[in-house]
Formats: sequence, C-alpha cells, structure tokens
Amino acid sequence: MQLETRSRSESKSQPAVQRDSLAWEARAREFQERMGRVGPQLANVTSFTNRRFTVNFSAPLEQIQRLLPHEIQADPVPGHPERGMLGMCACDFWVPRIGALPIYPIRNNDMLLRVSTRFAKGGRKLRAFYTIQSESSSWILGTLGRYFSHFRKRITHFERIDDERVYSLRNRRGGAHATGWLSAHKNTIQKTPPATSLFEDISSATDYAFRLDGSCGFDWASRRISFQPIEYPEWDLSFCHTVDYEFPVLDTLSREFQLDLTFDSVLCMENTHQTWCASTLFRNEPAPSPWYAR
Repeated sequence: MQLETRSRSESKSQPAVQRDSLAWEARAREFQERMGRVGPQLANVTSFTNRRFTVNFSAPLEQIQRLLPHEIQADPVPGHPERGMLGMCACDFWVPRIGALPIYPIRNNDMLLRVSTRFAKGGRKLRAFYTIQSESSSWILGTLGRYFSHFRKRITHFERIDDERVYSLRNRRGGAHATGWLSAHKNTIQKTPPATSLFEDISSATDYAFRLDGSCGFDWASRRISFQPIEYPEWDLSFCHTVDYEFPVLDTLSREFQLDLTFDSVLCMENTHQTWCASTLFRNEPAPSPWYAR
C-alpha cells in the first residue's frame, strides 16, 4: 500500500517539477536576452592575453541549471557532483589577426560572466563555458562583435591598473547589471589552492575550468546552441589568494535566480595565445539514421 502511495505522489509532483523548469527557463531567457545574443562567427580570431583573472563561485547543481536551457547541462565539479560553478573573468588582451588577415594589433579589456556546462553535438560530448554577459572596451572589436561575433558583445569603458603590485579592472558603467570591478594582489599568486576551494590542486582546477572544447551560447528564439571551438595552449595557471571585487550583475543574478553562491577561488594566467574559432548554431537533437539503416 505504501508503494502505491509513493507512486501516486511522484506522478503528481512530476508536472510541478516540469512547470518549475519551464518557469526558470523563461526567466533565464528574459534575463540573458537583455545581456546579449549569440550568432554565427564566420572567421577565426587570434588573441594574445596579457592577463586574465577568473573569480569562481560554486552553487548547488540544480540551482546553476536554472540559468540554462534544458539543451545544455550544468557541469558538475569533479569530486563534488552536487555542485556546479560559474565565474566572472577580467582580462586584458590583444587581437592581431582576424581570419587569414593580419591586422594592426587591437588592445581590448573585457569582463565576462560564464557558466561551466556540457552538452552533446553529433554524438560527441562537449564541455564549454556558457556566456551570459560579455563587455569589451574596444570600439572596433565591440562594433564588429555586435554583428559577427559568437557572442554579441556590449561596448563599455574600463579603467585598468597593471603594475608590479596589482592588476585592477573597473567597469565605469554602473547599475544592477554592470560587471563591476576586480583588484588582484600579485604577491599572493601561487600554485596552492585556497582553503575555500573545491579543487584539490591547480591541475584539477585547470582541467575543470579551462581544459574545455570551447565556448557556447543559446539562441532562445530558434532553440539552437551556438558552439565556438577554441584552440587553447598548454595552460600554466595559478591561484590568486587576495582579490577584492564587486560584481553587481552577479548579485542581481543570485537574487533573481535564488542562487546560494559560495566563493571558491581565483584563477589567473598571463602571456597566453588563443584562437577563437568560427562558430555555428545547431539543434541538440539525435542525428537521424541513414535511410538504408531504417
């Protein structure tokens, strides 16, 4: 008799779970379409990163999933399958080449809000960071990116300090959806993870956060995934133990999606080559069998 009661309870609760999932998806679409949209990128973009600091936060996996369409899944942290992760990146880089065309190097500052995710494409299981927001300082890259980039960037003004003591990047635009600011103390950079981190060492942090297949986004109108392969170098990352920050957009995200965020760590790199490859949009559907195999 108890088994029958449990079965009925589960059948009644399932529609409620589905309704909650659809409600979170609708809120995620509304929030993210205010931040930017995705689209195909026709040419590779080669970059050289002077510095990049990524502030990582973990949260229960089911809460991270609220930010994503059901076609893309939150990526669990190894050894902690109940936790997912998102991060805010602050970086300073050059772009010396677009496609096959060398150009006069363009310097750009960028702040990027991203989620660690996974999904399938053509039978392949891929891991990528999912972009929620990206803001750039370069008028040229921002304008081109608004029409031709994998993620349609917004242009803003940054104040950067990069001396022997600190790396600091501050978005001059304010408001509840601003990326905010970060100030990292260089004398606290080391390979050992902080006590707050879920990562056992720098190798496990690198594997999870940066040894990825690329970046991804989602076109909510057509329900297609945008996947951008990225040619990464052999990473040489470290942890930075003393970082001050304020990210208004992350506070807004946490409040609107009821995320129990916990600070994890700050990863940093410097002097790194990358190629952001051309991207396409696709539907995450099983490939049909050929006619002769049906």
